[in-house]
Amino acid sequence: MAPPRNIRNLGILAHVDAGKTTLTEHMLFLSGSIQSIGRVDKGTSLSDKLEVERRRGISVQASTLSFMWRDVQFNIIDTPGHMDFSAEVERTLRVLDCAVLVLSAVAGIQSQTKLIWDALSDLKIPVLLFINKIDRIGADSALLIERIRDEFSSDTVLLNQPEREGESDATVRDLFDEETPDLIETIVARDDQLLEHYLDGLAPSKSALSKVLRQGVKERQLFPILCGSAKNNVGTEAVMAAIAAYFPNAGNDTAAPVSGVVFKLGNDPKAGRIAGVRLFTGRLKNRDIILNYTAGREEKITQIKKSFKNSYEDTGILEAGDIGFLCGLPDVQIGDVLGEPGPVPGNYRLTEPILSAQVMPKDKADYALLGEALTHLSSEDPHLNFQWLSEERELHVKIMGRIQMEILTEILNTRFGIDAAFSEPTVIYKETPVRAALGEESYTMPKPCWAIVKFHLVPGPRGSGVSYHSEVGVNDIKQKYQSEMRANVHEALKQGIKGWEVTDLEIVLVEGNDHVLHSRPGNFKLAMNIAILKGLTEANTALLEPILAFRIVAPEEYLGKISSDIIEMRGLFDPVKMADGHFALSGRFPLATSMTYAIRLSAITGGKAKLSTYFDGYELCPEGAGVSRAYKGISPLDRSKYILKMRGAITAA
Repeated sequence: MAPPRNIRNLGILAHVDAGKTTLTEHMLFLSGSIQSIGRVDKGTSLSDKLEVERRRGISVQASTLSFMWRDVQFNIIDTPGHMDFSAEVERTLRVLDCAVLVLSAVAGIQSQTKLIWDALSDLKIPVLLFINKIDRIGADSALLIERIRDEFSSDTVLLNQPEREGESDATVRDLFDEETPDLIETIVARDDQLLEHYLDGLAPSKSALSKVLRQGVKERQLFPILCGSAKNNVGTEAVMAAIAAYFPNAGNDTAAPVSGVVFKLGNDPKAGRIAGVRLFTGRLKNRDIILNYTAGREEKITQIKKSFKNSYEDTGILEAGDIGFLCGLPDVQIGDVLGEPGPVPGNYRLTEPILSAQVMPKDKADYALLGEALTHLSSEDPHLNFQWLSEERELHVKIMGRIQMEILTEILNTRFGIDAAFSEPTVIYKETPVRAALGEESYTMPKPCWAIVKFHLVPGPRGSGVSYHSEVGVNDIKQKYQSEMRANVHEALKQGIKGWEVTDLEIVLVEGNDHVLHSRPGNFKLAMNIAILKGLTEANTALLEPILAFRIVAPEEYLGKISSDIIEMRGLFDPVKMADGHFALSGRFPLATSMTYAIRLSAITGGKAKLSTYFDGYELCPEGAGVSRAYKGISPLDRSKYILKMRGAITAA
C-alpha cells in the first residue's frame, strides 16, 4: 500500500502590488518547475495566463499550479489582489488548507489585507505572513509587525529579521537557527511541559520547538512571520521550508465516499470546458460516474488533469486531499458539490458586487454573440449575475469597480472577438419591507391551472438575507409544488416594488391548496411571484444602500478639509490618530456619495493622501437619497399580462 502523500493546498493571498505573483514565480523556480523566472511587469510570469493579465501586469483570475519540493506536493493557488476581483479569492478560500498572506513592508496593511485576514480567521485556516519588499525605500518591517500584532494577532512568531532594510541588497537573518529568546519564549508558552523545563533553565531542542510551532500553526494559536524580497529571491526558500514544516497535510482518506467541490471553471484548447475540483475524500478515475449533489444529477468524467507549469497534463486519477481538473462536465457550475456534501466546507462571502452596468455591442449585429459571451463569462464568475433582458434587448452585469469593467471589455475583445462598451456604472440598491404584511393569489383561471397561496412577509434584521418556510401541509399543497416555490423564491425577489432586489425578510407560506386535476408545474411559481409582490406593495419597502469602510492617511494640514468632505458625503469617522505630521482617519461612507472621492482626494492633497476602502454592508438609505427604477419586463402586479407571458401567449412588454 502506497504511503499517504504529503500535500499542501496553499493560497497565496495579498492586496494588489504586495508581490504575491512574484513570490509564486520564485517558488516555481526553486522547485525546478521553470528554468527562468518570469516578471509580472513584463507579462512573463507563469501564473498570469490570460493575455490581459500579461499586458496589464495584474492578476485577474486565480491560477492553480502544482509542483514537488522536498517530497512535498505544493498545490498553489495564486489569487488576484485587486478588490475588483475578490470573487476569485472568495471561491479559492473554500478549498484551502493553509495560506501565505503577503504584505508589503512599504505599504503595510491595506483594505484587502484586512478582508482576507478576517476571512481566514472565520474559516480557521492556518496562516503564515510574508513581509515582502524589504529592499524598497521606505520599508519598515518593525512598524508593520507592530501593526500586525495590534490589528491581526499578538500570537506571532518572527522567524527571521531584515538586515540593511530599505537598501537594494537587503537580506535576512535566521532567528530560528539563532534560537533568540523572544522566539523561544513565544513558542514554549504554548506547551506546559516545555515551558516548565525552560523556566528551570533547560533549553528546548530545535525539534521540540518545531513540533510545538507546527501544532500551534495548525490550531491557529501561532502565526509565523517571515521577511524577504521575493524579487531578489531573499526569504523565498525560507517560506517554502516553513510551508513544508509547519502547515498541516491535506487529508488522505481515499477509502471514504467521494466528496469534492467545483471552485473554478476554465477552458482547455483540446478538452473544452474544464472544472477545477478540490477532492476532500475518496478517489476519482477517468470514466467514473459521479453524483452532482447540488444539481441532483449524475456526471461522467472523461478526463482528469493536473495543472503543471503552463498547461494541463493528463493524470487519470484524483485522490483525497488533492486538487485537479475534470473534463466531461458540460453543465457543471462553480460551487457544485460532487458526491457526499458532509466533508465540504461552507461557502464564504468575502464581498458582493455593488455596481451595475449595461453592456452594449458596438456593432448591433453582435448583440446575440455578446449575450452568449456574457453567459459564458457569468458561468465562470457567478458574481457577474448576468441578466439578458430579451424584451428590452438589454444586457446587464454586476461588477465591483471600473477596473473589472475595463478587463471585461478586453476579454470580450481578445477571447470572443466582440467590441463592446459599458454604460456608466450605477449603484446597486436593495429593498427591504417596512412592516409585516400578507400577500395572496388565487390562480385558478383560465384552466387548466390551480394554485392558491397566501404568504406572511416579515421584516428581518439588517444583513439577515432571506429566509423561507412553510406552515402548510402536503395534504393541502403537494411537496413537489412546495419545492417548486422554495426553489424559486429568490427569483421572485429579484425585483421589488422599487425595481431592486429584496432582502432582509422572512417569508412564510401560511395558507394554500392545489387541485388534483388542474394544478400544473409552474402554477405555484406564478402564483407566488404575484402574491409576494402584492405583499411587498402592502408592506411598502425602504431602500438600502451599499456602505464602504474607509481609511485615509494624509498630512495633518488637510485634516479639516477631508473631515468636512466626509461629513458632506454622509460619512462617519472614528477618533483621529496623529503621528509624525500625518493623521489616519477611519470610518464609513455611502458608495453613492463617494464614487469619485479618490480623484478629489488626490487633487486637494496633491497626491499626498492614501485612501483604501472595502464594502461593509448595506444600510437604510435616508428618505429621498436613493434611486428607484422601473420594473424590467412585465411586472407580476400587471396580473393579466403577466399570466399571459408566463403561459407563453406573449413575449414582449
